[in-house]
Amino acid sequence: MDEMTREFSLVRKHDQVFLRGADGSEVPVRIVWTRPISGRGSEISLLDEKKKEILMLKSIELLDPDSRTIAESELEHRYLVPRITSVISTSPHFGSRYWDVETNLGRRRFVLKDPNKNAVWVTEDHLVIRDTLGNRYEINPFSRLDDHSRAEVDKVI
Repeated sequence: MDEMTREFSLVRKHDQVFLRGADGSEVPVRIVWTRPISGRGSEISLLDEKKKEILMLKSIELLDPDSRTIAESELEHRYLVPRITSVISTSPHFGSRYWDVETNLGRRRFVLKDPNKNAVWVTEDHLVIRDTLGNRYEINPFSRLDDHSRAEVDKVI
């Protein structure tokens, strides 16, 4: 742990996380990955209630053990992303793409608009989709989808 991270810690009170300074002051924060798609596991940001960055850390490993446990729990909860295991159907309609899929968390139906912006190929075999409500889904690895599922994805992306 470096000198700067000894000046603060993270504490949880009920469902809220606070950044506690060396002087005992506390500020409510949200913990996010700086690069949630391509950079998970590296830099994290602590945001205030107005989503303004208070602090950025190069690594979650810089936190003390208790603070790291809190941060890992928050990040796991915030970035729970269902993995699409099969695509039952897709259909384009007036610029929107309607999806009916099976995921590792059960069946989901969602709407995708503007696939050029909301469907991102992280690698040639890893696709991340953001629906109209801001929920994320991933297909990883894409190559493991069955032929029908891949054909459905190709229809709308």
